[in-house]
Amino acid sequence: MGKILAAFATILLTACFAGAADTKIPIILDTDIGTDIDDAFALALIINSPELQLLGVTTVSGDTAARACLAAKFLWEAGGKWRQVPVAAGVPGPAQHIEQTRWADDFAGPQILKESAVDFLRGQFHRRPGEITLIAIGELTNVAALLKADPLVAKKIKRVVLMGGSIARGYEPGSKPDAEWNIKSNPAAARAVFASGIPILMAPLDVTAMLQLDAAARSRIFDHGTPVASALAALYHLWNSDTPTLFDPMAVALLIDPNLCQTEELAVEVDDQGFTRVAEGRRANATVGMHTNPATFFEFYLRRVAGK
Repeated sequence: MGKILAAFATILLTACFAGAADTKIPIILDTDIGTDIDDAFALALIINSPELQLLGVTTVSGDTAARACLAAKFLWEAGGKWRQVPVAAGVPGPAQHIEQTRWADDFAGPQILKESAVDFLRGQFHRRPGEITLIAIGELTNVAALLKADPLVAKKIKRVVLMGGSIARGYEPGSKPDAEWNIKSNPAAARAVFASGIPILMAPLDVTAMLQLDAAARSRIFDHGTPVASALAALYHLWNSDTPTLFDPMAVALLIDPNLCQTEELAVEVDDQGFTRVAEGRRANATVGMHTNPATFFEFYLRRVAGK
Protein backbone atom coordinates (compact mmCIF):
# COMPACT_ATOMS: atom_id res chain seq x y z
CA MET A 1 0.00 0.00 0.00
CA GLY A 2 2.88 2.34 0.88
CA LYS A 3 4.48 1.82 -2.52
CA ILE A 4 1.18 2.59 -4.23
CA LEU A 5 0.78 5.83 -2.26
CA ALA A 6 4.37 6.82 -3.00
CA ALA A 7 3.86 6.18 -6.70
CA PHE A 8 0.65 8.19 -6.66
CA ALA A 9 2.41 11.07 -4.91
CA THR A 10 5.17 11.02 -7.51
CA ILE A 11 2.63 11.15 -10.33
CA LEU A 12 0.79 13.99 -8.63
CA LEU A 13 3.97 16.03 -8.11
CA THR A 14 5.04 15.44 -11.70
CA ALA A 15 1.65 16.65 -12.91
CA CYS A 16 1.88 19.73 -10.72
CA PHE A 17 5.33 20.65 -12.01
CA ALA A 18 4.21 20.05 -15.59
CA GLY A 19 1.18 22.25 -15.00
CA ALA A 20 3.41 24.97 -13.58
CA ALA A 21 5.65 24.80 -16.66
CA ASP A 22 2.62 25.01 -18.92
CA THR A 23 1.54 28.26 -17.24
CA LYS A 24 4.68 30.12 -18.31
CA ILE A 25 4.02 32.86 -20.85
CA PRO A 26 6.17 32.29 -23.96
CA ILE A 27 7.58 35.63 -25.10
CA ILE A 28 9.99 37.17 -27.59
CA LEU A 29 11.60 40.52 -26.76
CA ASP A 30 12.10 43.05 -29.57
CA THR A 31 14.40 45.77 -28.27
CA ASP A 32 16.63 48.72 -29.11
CA ILE A 33 18.88 47.91 -26.14
CA GLY A 34 21.94 50.12 -25.92
CA THR A 35 20.54 53.62 -26.40
CA ASP A 36 18.54 54.42 -23.27
CA ILE A 37 19.26 52.24 -20.24
CA ASP A 38 15.68 51.11 -19.61
CA ASP A 39 15.87 48.23 -22.14
CA ALA A 40 18.55 46.58 -19.99
CA PHE A 41 16.40 47.01 -16.90
CA ALA A 42 13.51 45.41 -18.81
CA LEU A 43 15.65 42.42 -19.80
CA ALA A 44 16.75 42.08 -16.16
CA LEU A 45 13.09 41.91 -15.13
CA ILE A 46 12.41 39.18 -17.68
CA ILE A 47 15.35 37.15 -16.38
CA ASN A 48 14.01 37.49 -12.83
CA SER A 49 10.38 36.62 -13.66
CA PRO A 50 9.62 32.89 -13.52
CA GLU A 51 6.23 33.46 -15.16
CA LEU A 52 7.93 34.18 -18.47
CA GLN A 53 9.60 31.85 -20.99
CA LEU A 54 11.98 33.88 -23.16
CA LEU A 55 12.19 32.23 -26.58
CA GLY A 56 14.44 34.81 -28.15
CA VAL A 57 15.51 38.43 -28.49
CA THR A 58 15.44 40.53 -31.65
CA THR A 59 17.08 43.92 -32.03
CA VAL A 60 15.91 46.99 -33.88
CA SER A 61 17.10 50.50 -34.83
CA GLY A 62 20.52 51.70 -35.91
CA ASP A 63 23.39 49.24 -35.51
CA THR A 64 21.23 46.20 -34.80
CA ALA A 65 24.22 43.83 -34.90
CA ALA A 66 25.94 45.74 -32.08
CA ARG A 67 22.69 45.73 -30.14
CA ALA A 68 22.43 41.96 -30.67
CA CYS A 69 25.92 41.48 -29.22
CA LEU A 70 24.93 43.58 -26.22
CA ALA A 71 21.75 41.60 -25.60
CA ALA A 72 23.60 38.31 -26.06
CA LYS A 73 26.36 39.26 -23.62
CA PHE A 74 23.77 40.35 -21.05
CA LEU A 75 22.08 36.95 -21.33
CA TRP A 76 25.48 35.22 -21.22
CA GLU A 77 26.34 37.01 -18.00
CA ALA A 78 23.06 35.78 -16.50
CA GLY A 79 24.38 32.24 -17.03
CA GLY A 80 22.64 28.87 -17.19
CA LYS A 81 19.64 28.56 -19.49
CA TRP A 82 19.94 32.23 -20.52
CA ARG A 83 23.01 31.37 -22.56
CA GLN A 84 20.78 29.27 -24.81
CA VAL A 85 18.38 32.11 -25.71
CA PRO A 86 18.84 33.03 -29.41
CA VAL A 87 19.39 36.64 -30.45
CA ALA A 88 18.71 37.91 -33.99
CA ALA A 89 19.52 41.33 -35.41
CA GLY A 90 17.02 43.30 -37.45
CA VAL A 91 17.76 45.29 -40.59
CA PRO A 92 20.16 48.13 -39.70
CA GLY A 93 18.77 51.64 -39.59
CA PRO A 94 20.27 55.15 -39.61
CA ALA A 95 23.36 55.49 -37.42
CA GLN A 96 22.78 56.30 -33.75
CA HIS A 97 25.08 56.90 -30.80
CA ILE A 98 24.97 53.66 -28.81
CA GLU A 99 27.56 54.02 -26.06
CA GLN A 100 26.53 50.94 -24.10
CA THR A 101 27.53 48.58 -26.90
CA ARG A 102 31.18 49.16 -25.94
CA TRP A 103 30.50 46.71 -23.09
CA ALA A 104 30.03 43.94 -25.67
CA ASP A 105 32.86 44.83 -28.05
CA ASP A 106 34.26 41.64 -29.59
CA PHE A 107 31.63 39.46 -27.87
CA ALA A 108 30.66 36.59 -30.15
CA GLY A 109 28.35 34.33 -28.17
CA PRO A 110 27.05 31.22 -29.90
CA GLN A 111 23.43 32.29 -29.44
CA ILE A 112 23.79 35.17 -31.93
CA LEU A 113 22.00 33.99 -35.06
CA LYS A 114 22.91 34.62 -38.67
CA GLU A 115 19.17 34.47 -39.34
CA SER A 116 17.48 37.88 -39.57
CA ALA A 117 15.09 39.12 -36.91
CA VAL A 118 12.13 38.93 -39.28
CA ASP A 119 12.90 35.36 -40.33
CA PHE A 120 13.40 34.33 -36.70
CA LEU A 121 10.09 35.91 -35.67
CA ARG A 122 8.23 34.31 -38.58
CA GLY A 123 9.59 30.87 -37.73
CA GLN A 124 8.68 31.17 -34.06
CA PHE A 125 5.12 32.36 -34.63
CA HIS A 126 4.43 29.68 -37.24
CA ARG A 127 5.92 27.01 -34.99
CA ARG A 128 3.67 27.97 -32.07
CA PRO A 129 0.64 29.72 -33.58
CA GLY A 130 -1.46 31.68 -31.13
CA GLU A 131 0.87 31.03 -28.18
CA ILE A 132 3.64 33.63 -28.24
CA THR A 133 3.47 37.19 -26.93
CA LEU A 134 5.81 39.73 -28.53
CA ILE A 135 7.13 42.39 -26.16
CA ALA A 136 8.20 45.34 -28.30
CA ILE A 137 10.16 48.03 -26.44
CA GLY A 138 11.76 49.81 -29.39
CA GLU A 139 10.45 51.23 -32.63
CA LEU A 140 8.09 48.82 -34.40
CA THR A 141 10.17 48.41 -37.57
CA ASN A 142 10.77 44.66 -37.16
CA VAL A 143 7.12 43.95 -36.42
CA ALA A 144 5.89 45.92 -39.43
CA ALA A 145 8.47 44.22 -41.67
CA LEU A 146 7.26 40.84 -40.45
CA LEU A 147 3.63 41.74 -41.21
CA LYS A 148 4.59 42.97 -44.68
CA ALA A 149 6.59 39.83 -45.46
CA ASP A 150 3.92 37.48 -44.12
CA PRO A 151 0.48 39.11 -43.68
CA LEU A 152 -1.01 35.85 -42.39
CA VAL A 153 1.32 35.85 -39.40
CA ALA A 154 -0.84 38.45 -37.64
CA LYS A 155 -3.34 35.74 -36.74
CA LYS A 156 -0.55 33.63 -35.23
CA ILE A 157 0.67 36.26 -32.72
CA LYS A 158 -1.11 35.99 -29.40
CA ARG A 159 -0.47 39.59 -28.41
CA VAL A 160 1.90 42.51 -28.83
CA VAL A 161 2.85 44.20 -25.57
CA LEU A 162 4.54 47.50 -26.30
CA MET A 163 6.05 50.47 -24.60
CA GLY A 164 5.07 53.40 -26.73
CA GLY A 165 2.71 56.24 -27.37
CA SER A 166 1.12 58.96 -25.31
CA ILE A 167 -2.60 59.35 -24.66
CA ALA A 168 -3.34 62.01 -22.01
CA ARG A 169 0.13 63.20 -20.93
CA GLY A 170 3.65 63.52 -22.29
CA TYR A 171 7.13 63.16 -20.86
CA GLU A 172 6.75 65.89 -18.23
CA PRO A 173 4.20 66.04 -15.38
CA GLY A 174 1.07 67.89 -16.43
CA SER A 175 2.18 68.06 -20.05
CA LYS A 176 0.06 67.47 -23.11
CA PRO A 177 0.58 64.26 -25.12
CA ASP A 178 3.94 63.94 -26.88
CA ALA A 179 5.06 62.05 -29.94
CA GLU A 180 6.78 59.29 -27.98
CA TRP A 181 10.18 58.09 -29.23
CA ASN A 182 9.35 54.48 -30.15
CA ILE A 183 6.35 55.56 -32.19
CA LYS A 184 7.73 58.69 -33.85
CA SER A 185 10.92 56.84 -34.87
CA ASN A 186 8.83 54.96 -37.44
CA PRO A 187 5.19 56.13 -37.51
CA ALA A 188 4.37 54.04 -40.59
CA ALA A 189 5.52 50.88 -38.85
CA ALA A 190 3.51 51.72 -35.75
CA ARG A 191 0.45 52.44 -37.87
CA ALA A 192 0.76 49.02 -39.53
CA VAL A 193 0.93 47.28 -36.16
CA PHE A 194 -2.07 49.11 -34.70
CA ALA A 195 -4.08 48.32 -37.86
CA SER A 196 -3.07 44.65 -37.93
CA GLY A 197 -5.80 43.24 -35.72
CA ILE A 198 -3.23 41.75 -33.32
CA PRO A 199 -4.34 42.27 -29.69
CA ILE A 200 -2.23 45.07 -28.21
CA LEU A 201 -1.37 45.81 -24.59
CA MET A 202 0.10 49.31 -24.51
CA ALA A 203 2.23 51.00 -21.83
CA PRO A 204 2.33 54.66 -22.95
CA LEU A 205 3.97 57.65 -21.30
CA ASP A 206 0.85 57.95 -19.14
CA VAL A 207 2.10 55.04 -17.00
CA THR A 208 5.86 55.13 -17.65
CA ALA A 209 7.15 58.70 -17.74
CA MET A 210 6.97 59.04 -13.94
CA LEU A 211 9.00 55.90 -13.15
CA GLN A 212 12.30 57.49 -12.11
CA LEU A 213 14.71 55.08 -10.42
CA ASP A 214 16.23 57.06 -7.56
CA ALA A 215 19.72 56.70 -6.11
CA ALA A 216 18.62 54.47 -3.21
CA ALA A 217 16.86 52.05 -5.54
CA ARG A 218 19.84 52.03 -7.91
CA SER A 219 22.19 51.16 -5.06
CA ARG A 220 19.87 48.40 -3.92
CA ILE A 221 20.00 46.85 -7.40
CA PHE A 222 23.69 47.36 -8.12
CA ASP A 223 24.72 46.06 -4.67
CA HIS A 224 22.59 42.93 -5.03
CA GLY A 225 25.65 40.94 -6.09
CA THR A 226 24.17 38.89 -8.91
CA PRO A 227 25.70 38.76 -12.42
CA VAL A 228 22.62 40.53 -13.78
CA ALA A 229 22.99 43.32 -11.21
CA SER A 230 26.66 43.70 -12.13
CA ALA A 231 25.77 43.88 -15.83
CA LEU A 232 23.18 46.57 -15.12
CA ALA A 233 25.73 48.58 -13.13
CA ALA A 234 28.28 48.37 -15.95
CA LEU A 235 25.76 49.52 -18.55
CA TYR A 236 24.46 52.27 -16.28
CA HIS A 237 27.94 53.78 -16.00
CA LEU A 238 28.42 53.62 -19.78
CA TRP A 239 25.03 55.30 -20.21
CA ASN A 240 26.63 58.24 -18.41
CA SER A 241 23.46 59.89 -17.17
CA ASP A 242 21.95 60.19 -13.73
CA THR A 243 18.39 59.00 -13.11
CA PRO A 244 16.90 56.33 -15.39
CA THR A 245 13.22 56.33 -16.21
CA LEU A 246 11.99 52.74 -16.40
CA PHE A 247 9.72 53.15 -19.41
CA ASP A 248 10.32 49.68 -20.87
CA PRO A 249 10.14 47.59 -17.68
CA MET A 250 6.53 48.70 -17.24
CA ALA A 251 5.57 46.89 -20.45
CA VAL A 252 7.07 43.67 -19.07
CA ALA A 253 5.56 44.22 -15.63
CA LEU A 254 2.11 44.93 -17.06
CA LEU A 255 2.13 41.59 -18.87
CA ILE A 256 3.00 39.78 -15.64
CA ASP A 257 0.63 41.72 -13.38
CA PRO A 258 -2.13 43.64 -15.19
CA ASN A 259 -3.21 45.13 -11.85
CA LEU A 260 -0.19 47.43 -11.89
CA CYS A 261 -2.12 49.80 -14.16
CA GLN A 262 -5.66 50.97 -14.60
CA THR A 263 -6.39 50.27 -18.24
CA GLU A 264 -8.93 51.31 -20.84
CA GLU A 265 -9.96 49.69 -24.11
CA LEU A 266 -9.26 52.31 -26.77
CA ALA A 267 -9.14 52.71 -30.53
CA VAL A 268 -5.64 54.04 -31.11
CA GLU A 269 -4.41 55.53 -34.39
CA VAL A 270 -0.95 56.81 -35.29
CA ASP A 271 -0.51 60.03 -37.25
CA ASP A 272 2.39 61.00 -39.49
CA GLN A 273 4.20 62.83 -36.67
CA GLY A 274 4.09 59.82 -34.38
CA PHE A 275 1.29 60.92 -32.08
CA THR A 276 -1.05 58.19 -30.85
CA ARG A 277 -4.59 59.51 -31.09
CA VAL A 278 -7.80 58.03 -29.69
CA ALA A 279 -10.33 57.56 -32.49
CA GLU A 280 -13.72 58.12 -30.91
CA GLY A 281 -16.54 55.88 -32.07
CA ARG A 282 -14.25 53.21 -33.50
CA ARG A 283 -13.73 49.69 -32.27
CA ALA A 284 -10.98 49.37 -29.66
CA ASN A 285 -7.72 47.87 -30.88
CA ALA A 286 -5.63 48.22 -27.72
CA THR A 287 -5.75 47.78 -23.95
CA VAL A 288 -4.00 50.92 -22.74
CA GLY A 289 -2.43 51.67 -19.37
CA MET A 290 -3.80 55.02 -18.24
CA HIS A 291 -2.91 55.31 -14.54
CA THR A 292 -0.40 53.67 -12.21
CA ASN A 293 1.02 53.98 -8.72
CA PRO A 294 4.81 54.35 -9.08
CA ALA A 295 5.42 53.09 -5.54
CA THR A 296 3.57 49.86 -6.32
CA PHE A 297 5.51 49.41 -9.53
CA PHE A 298 8.88 49.89 -7.83
CA GLU A 299 7.94 47.51 -5.04
CA PHE A 300 7.17 44.92 -7.73
CA TYR A 301 10.33 45.65 -9.71
CA LEU A 302 12.81 45.83 -6.86
CA ARG A 303 11.50 42.70 -5.17
CA ARG A 304 12.42 40.78 -8.31
CA VAL A 305 15.59 42.44 -9.54
CA ALA A 306 17.12 43.53 -6.20
CA GLY A 307 15.82 40.80 -3.92
CA LYS A 308 14.03 41.25 -0.63
